[in-house]
Amino acid sequence: MAPRFTDEQLQRIAERLLADLLQQGGAVLKAERHRVTAVMVKALRGNLDQEQKLDAEANALLEAHLRQAPPGVDRQKLLLMIKRKLAEERGIPL
Repeated sequence: MAPRFTDEQLQRIAERLLADLLQQGGAVLKAERHRVTAVMVKALRGNLDQEQKLDAEANALLEAHLRQAPPGVDRQKLLLMIKRKLAEERGIPL
């Protein structure tokens, strides 16, 4: 699966989040700005990777359930239910 965001996009998101937090007084830098944004980018990438793995596993489980499901079942609704359940079991925020 291709990443949903490029590293450049994640860098811009992290920079904007940090700028907003600093402007609103929600954060105080205790390290250099580029180090803080690098950690933020790493956290964002990790979260996105985790969600992509969750999506892949949910799709695999969906296919298994669809084989046994009655015709006309809402595929998208079932996928969302499976994904939410997996996320809940693993403590992954969506």
